[in-house]
Formats: sequence, C-alpha cells, structure tokens
Amino acid sequence: MKVSGYQLFWLISISSMIVFSYLPIRLAAEESRQDCWISILLGGLIMMAATWIMLRVCMQNKDKTLINFVKDLLGTVLGKIVVVVYFLLWFMQMNIIAKGTVEFQNLVMLHNTPMNLILLCLLFLVAYAVYRGGITAISRCAEIIGPIFVFMLFAQLFLNPHDMDMKRILPIYADSGWFHILKGTLYSFNYMIDPSIILMLFFFAENKQTASRAILWGTAVSMLWGVLTTLVLLFVVGPNMASQLVTPVYSLTKYVSILNFVQNIDAFFIPLWLFGAFIKLSVCLFILSYGLSEWTGFKNWKLIACLTTFIWLMFVIYSTHHIRMSYTLKNFFLIGYFYPFVYIVIPLILWMIGSLRQHRKASDII
Repeated sequence: MKVSGYQLFWLISISSMIVFSYLPIRLAAEESRQDCWISILLGGLIMMAATWIMLRVCMQNKDKTLINFVKDLLGTVLGKIVVVVYFLLWFMQMNIIAKGTVEFQNLVMLHNTPMNLILLCLLFLVAYAVYRGGITAISRCAEIIGPIFVFMLFAQLFLNPHDMDMKRILPIYADSGWFHILKGTLYSFNYMIDPSIILMLFFFAENKQTASRAILWGTAVSMLWGVLTTLVLLFVVGPNMASQLVTPVYSLTKYVSILNFVQNIDAFFIPLWLFGAFIKLSVCLFILSYGLSEWTGFKNWKLIACLTTFIWLMFVIYSTHHIRMSYTLKNFFLIGYFYPFVYIVIPLILWMIGSLRQHRKASDII
C-alpha cells in the first residue's frame, strides 16, 4: 500500500479541517471572546511546529512505522507503552468525531431516526472502506473529494459580505488580555490539527521528500482556513454567539443569501462535510488497526479493524449516555498534560534521540 504526495496533501487537509470544524473555535471564543482569532492563530502555529517536529522524526526513520521506530529508539517495553498513548489519542478522536457527526446528522437531516442506527450505518461504512481497500481506497476517495471539499469550505466564507461587520472584533486585546488569549489557545489548539496521524501515514508515502512538503502544505492550508473561518464568524455573529454555536462552520452557511437567490447552500455543505468526516474516521481506524497489528504481532490487521469497530460502537453508545464522560473537553489533565505530551514532548524526545544516533554513526564512520 502506497500513497502519493498529492493524496497525502488531501488526506491531511481534509482530516485537519474536519477536526477544526468541531470544537476549537467555540472553545477559544468562550475564553478570549472577540480575540479568539488570535488564540486560533497561536494554536495553529503551535500545531505547525508540532507537525514539523514529527516530520523530522519520520524523515529519520523513513522505512519504519511508528511502532517499529519507537521501539528502536526507546526500547521494546518503553516503546510499546509510548505507542499505546497514541492509540488512545486516535481512539478518543474517533469517538469525538463519530459522536459529533451522528448528532449533526440527527439535528439537520434525520430528526426522527434513532441515533444508534445512524451511528451503526456510519461505522459500517468506515469499517467496510478500511477492510476492502485500506489506505489505498481512503486516499483515492480523498483525492476525489478533497478539491471540492476544500474549495467549498473556503468559498462559503466570502458569500455573505452584507452580514459582516468588522467592528465586532474590536477592541483587539484590550478586553481580553494575554491571559485569556493564551488560555483560549491552551483549550483550543489540542482540537485543531492532528499531526500525530503522519507518524503512521508517512511509512506508506511513495516519495518521502514530496510527502513532507505535501503534509506541511496541507497543514498550512487547514490553519489558514481555521483563522479565516474564525474571523468571518466573528464578523457575522459576534463573539457572544460564536461561543455558543455547536457547529459554527455549518451555521455560517445558513446566513448566506445573495439577492435572495443564492440561499440554502447548506444542502451542498452537509454531504461534503459528511464525506470529510468519513475520510477522517477511516484514516484513524486504519492507522489504529495497522498499529495494533504490529504492536500485538497479529498479522491480520483487517480482523483487528472489525473488532476495533465493534468496541468503538459500544464506547460511543456508552459515552453518549454517560454525562461525566461528555464533559471531558476542558479536562485539566487532558489539555495540560496529555495533549502537550503527545503532540510536543514525545516527538521532541524521539527527534533528539534520533539526532544523537545519527551523529554517533557519522562520528564512527569518520
């Protein structure tokens, strides 16, 4: 299974934009109000830096998957423990996105349909795509959907100029101060862009150098879209409503009305958004299943994908009805320790160890 740089660009762009469209804007707006666009910009820069660090790690271990090079750098026991942390991260993301997608479908399309039935159909589609085609099928879907998806999400930002009032972001900094801006960044950046998926996907890249550039460009496009979306949302609805909207990006489409003729573009947005969620969930299920296969030594990763999907289904149903598990987004342990550890600390340690080993090898040759 191989993925081209072009396909990787769309995989990263779609995955990041889908993650961006769920939580970070609302979490940032709750803390930094009209300055939430600064929080989003700072968070995006942090995740760009995290992506660059992870790419350095991947380039040092071009021919190895995450499981193999972590065991090689940290030892078998410690390496397996560290990899489990990434498995938990991907599983948590799958849970958040699946639950959000099902609730969104139930809200805007399938009002009288049981949510468990919608969830079952969604997970079956994701599991079928992973089982039948793996990352090859997913990347080809992203290659087709990606250009339309990205164009639509950028285009919708400029379709309601009559509703925009740039004064809604004023005064800049004065009301919030750096404490609230940085607090908004801390809450939101963890849910923006997910660079950890490249630790598994990079192994499948055909050309590693081209793949690195594609991943960086995909991340940059997603970050640019996130900042623009936050600004446009503030221009249109203001900070008070932005902090309360469950799906802020979808809400923007409801305001579009050009000469009372171009309206209801959410009819185009909804299927594209569901396609994007399908791509993101499929990528996460594939890398989790393939990683578990290497971690356990059980070669049939497709069977693991099926078992993982069943556990995933049970967990989403359980967490949906468990009130305490529904309020973990601002959990201090997650935002203060877990996410920074996974996105920044572990990649930095792996990069440093890999750099030291390369330096020693170069010294031995000399």
